Amino acid sequence: MSTHSATDVLVVAPNGSAVANLATKLPTEELSVTHARGVDVACQQIETTSVDCVVLGHTEGEFDGFGCLEKLRKSTPKLPVVLVPSTVTDSVASQAVAANVDALIPATDADLAESVTAEIDTHVDTDGVQLPISVLPAPARRRLKERALDEAPIGITIADATATDLPTIYINESFKDVTGYTPAEAVGRNLRFLQGPETDAQQVRKLREGIEADRDTRVVLRNYRQDGTPYWSQVHISPLYDDAGAVTHYVGFQLDVTDRKRAEQQLQAERELLDRLLDRIQGVLNDTTEILVQATNREELEAKITDRLSDEYVSAWLGRYAGAEGRLTITQHAGDHELRSSPNRAVDIADDEQLRACIDANAVYTADKLSLLELGDDEHCVLVPLSYRSTVYGLIGIVCRTDWFDDREQVLLGSIGRSVGASINSQLTKRTLTTDSMLTVGVELFDEELLFSQLAAAVGTTFNYEAVLTADRQAGVTLLMSTPCDLEELSNAAMDFESVRAVDPIVAGEMSVVQFKLVDSTLVDILSTFGGQLTTMDINDARLAVEFSVATEATAQSLLEALRTHYDRVDLVAYHEADPQQTAQGFRAEFRSRLTDRQLTAIKMAYISGYFEWPRRVDGSQLAASMDIVPSTYHQHLQAATRKLMELVFET
Repeated sequence: MSTHSATDVLVVAPNGSAVANLATKLPTEELSVTHARGVDVACQQIETTSVDCVVLGHTEGEFDGFGCLEKLRKSTPKLPVVLVPSTVTDSVASQAVAANVDALIPATDADLAESVTAEIDTHVDTDGVQLPISVLPAPARRRLKERALDEAPIGITIADATATDLPTIYINESFKDVTGYTPAEAVGRNLRFLQGPETDAQQVRKLREGIEADRDTRVVLRNYRQDGTPYWSQVHISPLYDDAGAVTHYVGFQLDVTDRKRAEQQLQAERELLDRLLDRIQGVLNDTTEILVQATNREELEAKITDRLSDEYVSAWLGRYAGAEGRLTITQHAGDHELRSSPNRAVDIADDEQLRACIDANAVYTADKLSLLELGDDEHCVLVPLSYRSTVYGLIGIVCRTDWFDDREQVLLGSIGRSVGASINSQLTKRTLTTDSMLTVGVELFDEELLFSQLAAAVGTTFNYEAVLTADRQAGVTLLMSTPCDLEELSNAAMDFESVRAVDPIVAGEMSVVQFKLVDSTLVDILSTFGGQLTTMDINDARLAVEFSVATEATAQSLLEALRTHYDRVDLVAYHEADPQQTAQGFRAEFRSRLTDRQLTAIKMAYISGYFEWPRRVDGSQLAASMDIVPSTYHQHLQAATRKLMELVFET
């Protein structure tokens, strides 16, 4: 027993916790405070020094204050203990009562240091002499425990197990904070009066069965406050026994868990919504993939896509976009809404701000007002561009109900739009290769950033186009060009340009053939986007002259618009319908379709480089080196390509 004037306080809590910080915040003129970060250090402190009171931390899953208390009381069973848990739950309150702690103060208390100091003063006499609760007179002891229950931050009730219908004989002040009922209004009644029409009967039955079996029971009930508003209450009931082992009372703990329950319900609703969304997305995606694979032409593709989306949503329509004219022509429509524009009638997008915004941004756009159709108050129209790279071929409009459509579906619809755009591009390219008549377009491009014009100026030469060997966004572009200049000078000058990856001479002579590997090529990219077939290209230090073929006039206009967007000046020098070339173009398309990329590159390189001439201008090892393969592999590719060519020529 301490005889000095200051009260010796041992704070037991892990470093960095709110309780550990009390060691520096408790008043030093009244208290002599020591900090122990664990139970072993605390036990040693109690055995070797004077301790009048213990302030004990507790954090679920991190620091077991009750386990520590059990060890401390083996040597000092009457030592006053102030428990400071990080959070107060019904479980913590129940254990605190069972462990007979002298005071319970939550670590979240706004005046934690003052509250702990007050409790230390209450449970330790002014001379520093320990005063455990067990030495108090019975009435004082009962009042102290009742005060602890009254001030607990959760609802606590005690019911008489020996009386009919288990009436409550005690209700603390916090019960009102949870239910709205004062202790005077609730005492003497069975707490079932808190239940109402939406209280889960199964949970009530579980609670009743636990009471009948005299066991600890925990349930979550939808109860009702005094004003009639529902709330979620976590109820924990524990039996109390007399010395003979008979249940005399039930202690109950009520904790308002409405916020937690709402969060759980919201999470469940989100999961159900996501499940429905995934089912819908999976169905649309599977059907779209099948349509893209099976459609034989653009008209069939557009009709089937529109019908499928109208099945999933309120309605759908599709329009083809002509960039040169700034017009959208509605070609497909399905579903419940009538369009104000008749089929195949062009709409000027300049008259509709939201159509124009979608096309300009080339991104999914949600419109709440359109000139094309009337939308209800609970509807909006999701505009999806049908695009390939930077080219917009059209729009799909999908009408859906605002409270049903999930924003995450826009990601899927954007992907579908890009897939349809790529398929349309493929259809246009195929048509260019096999059509009976084509448009031949010749242009001259002027721009300070033209790579080959800059290169021609740097070394004083000209270039003629021979072939595009590869054109891929990741692998880059490989071009074969012929030029009369010095190859070493050309190579050194070309490597000064960031867009040039490598320069490989294939044939050296009066007119050398050179392979250029580029990071990218705006011209090749634009032609590929619109299905244009490059036929000739002539380059000097001032301009780049290009001739290409396309299938339709609309495609030619869109391609020209794209060129004018990317280059400073574009002069149109030729525009006419070419003689029918179906047989030759079809033959070439069929031949290319039978070759692998490597086989096509091998035979192209051989032809352009003079491998088939006699005497040969180049040998196989040189061609193999240009493709970064060994000669034997190159000859395998070349022989395979030659065999397929002969099969196509002579097959019947």
